[in-house]
Amino acid sequence: MLKTLFGRSTAIAAAFAAIVIAAPVKAAEKLIYATYFSDVYSASKTDLWFMAEVEKRSNGEITFEKYWNQSLMRAPELFPALRSGAADIVDGAPASYNVREYPLANILMPLTSSKADAVTLAWNKLYAQNADFRKEFESRGAKVLYATAWAENSAWSRRPIAKVGDFKGLKVRAVPPIAEAYAALGATPISMTWPEGLEGLQRGVVDAMSAAPFDSGVLGGAPDAAKYGSDVGGMGIFSMATVAISLDRYRKLSEKHRKIIDEVAAEAPKKSMEFNEASINGAVEKLCARKDKVTVNVFPPEEAEKVRKVASSPLQEAWIKRAKSEAKVDGKAMLDEFLGYVREFEKTSTYVPGFERYLKTCGSKG
Repeated sequence: MLKTLFGRSTAIAAAFAAIVIAAPVKAAEKLIYATYFSDVYSASKTDLWFMAEVEKRSNGEITFEKYWNQSLMRAPELFPALRSGAADIVDGAPASYNVREYPLANILMPLTSSKADAVTLAWNKLYAQNADFRKEFESRGAKVLYATAWAENSAWSRRPIAKVGDFKGLKVRAVPPIAEAYAALGATPISMTWPEGLEGLQRGVVDAMSAAPFDSGVLGGAPDAAKYGSDVGGMGIFSMATVAISLDRYRKLSEKHRKIIDEVAAEAPKKSMEFNEASINGAVEKLCARKDKVTVNVFPPEEAEKVRKVASSPLQEAWIKRAKSEAKVDGKAMLDEFLGYVREFEKTSTYVPGFERYLKTCGSKG
């Protein structure tokens, strides 16, 4: 009898142990991720790689609950959510949507560079090296993990934009900081969401759609609503996809988990360049298919220089003034540091802007 009971007890214990062993390891940390764009863009693919890599290196101890396309909150609410605890990690654009709270984030201005790889490396180096720049984020409860440059600005219009004179009287959908550049050139920037802008272009409410990274513009359907595409004088990179974690949430993670997140984040900027390259090439291929319907204009060097002379200095001067009055920092010194990093990384840049690739691939301007 005792032998029987002992045998049954042993069998039950063994079965229980097998269940415990077979049961999946419960994640020690689940982080809520949110952004305002969908999962098809180059920045999205970088974030997906980052989250998958963190999960893999933590052996599933860190997992992510993902919210794309403003499904959790709108773009202006993303960075404030890090302080309130509504999200743990966000990919947003405080330079465009939280301008008052993040005056220094606008250090990347139009006409800085058309080299996405150089700008990505320079921005991340500035965050790592400049305490004042870093403080703007951390004092608002955000620790930047990495930032990646969107592609250079493009414009999609009902009429040609091929020289400085074409900006005069142009009604263009644009958001900061591109909006300020258009205003300096004599255009009238109108703040609209992307869908509103596309509809407005089709109906003639605006003459052009801009503040659009090249690949995002093409993949987002802008050439379908326009007759013309333009590099608008080489306005270049103007926006960063900025990925940050709640500083409070980060500090509550174990040292082991913080180390994993930091290591993967350090690799993300260079990984983003691979996704950016693929996205630009895909956009070029799509635009080539519409070659007979869309005419592309790239400003000649002399016209591009006119754009730079008119718009660049006023933008930089305004930013330096804001840095001093609102952030209480030496804006000129910070801007000089950032531009120094950009020029440093431009020397080894391999990036080619989208419209240049298009002209080389398709052989003509349409």
